[in-house]
Amino acid sequence: MAATPFRPPWFGHIGVQLLAGVALAYNLVQIVLKLVDGQWGAAFLSFAWCVLFGYVLTESLSFRKEQQRAAADDDAPSAPTD
Repeated sequence: MAATPFRPPWFGHIGVQLLAGVALAYNLVQIVLKLVDGQWGAAFLSFAWCVLFGYVLTESLSFRKEQQRAAADDDAPSAPTD
């Protein structure tokens, strides 16, 4: 199993997810507009931004789930072992 990358605690914040989602939606619209205008290079750049922001969004969502799972494990009372 690969080592997990370091992610700062704010990476799972809802603001990061919202910002990445808005940037992803904006760049998806830009791809369509650039393709209609025939600007292939600019459309490819928007596609690259979509890949980046999509990756940030999915990783942020998975990191938030990990944080919630870890918080739930810490809050759950452990059963006494005899």
